[in-house]
Amino acid sequence: MATLSEVIEDNMWSWPLITDIAHLEIIHNLPPIHTGCDVITWDSNGGEFTNAVAYHLFRPAGPKVGWHSLFLGPFKIPRNSFILWLAILGRLSTMDKQWLQHLDGHCILCTDGSLETHDHLFFACRFSRLCLGAIRRHIRFHWPYVDWQRGIMWATSRWRGNHVVNAAYNLF
Repeated sequence: MATLSEVIEDNMWSWPLITDIAHLEIIHNLPPIHTGCDVITWDSNGGEFTNAVAYHLFRPAGPKVGWHSLFLGPFKIPRNSFILWLAILGRLSTMDKQWLQHLDGHCILCTDGSLETHDHLFFACRFSRLCLGAIRRHIRFHWPYVDWQRGIMWATSRWRGNHVVNAAYNLF
C-alpha cells in the first residue's frame, strides 16, 4: 500500500501504472493538488472544535435507556459502572463467549456441566449463589432471584435518585 507522499511529485499526482478501470476512474476524478498551505477546519460549532461536539457528532444517536441511572450519576464508582454497563449489554467475557473460541464453555465454579452465561453466573450457579447470599445476609440486602433482565428492571425501579441508601448500594 502506497503512502500519500509516494504518489505526489513536484505538487502533481504521480500514480504508478494502473490497469484496473475502476481505479482509473477514481484517479481521473481526483481534484488537482493546490500548492497552498494545509489548514485544519471544523465545520460545526462555529468552526471551534471541542471534545463534546466531536463526541455527539460521532456517537450513534439513540433513546436514553431506562437503566442509565444504575451506572451514571454521583456516587458511582467508574470501574464498577463500566463492568455493570458491560454486564447489562451482555458483553462480559463469560465462558459461553470463550467457548466460541474453542475453549470449554462450562462453568468452572459449580462444575455441574452448565454453560456459563450471564444468567447462570449471577442467578443459577450454586457457588456464586452461595457467595452472593452470604454477602446479602451480611449487609441485609434483598435481591430477588430472577433472570438477568428482570433483575436489571428491579434494580432500576428501586435505585433512583441520590439518596444515601442508593449511594451505599453503588459501593457494591
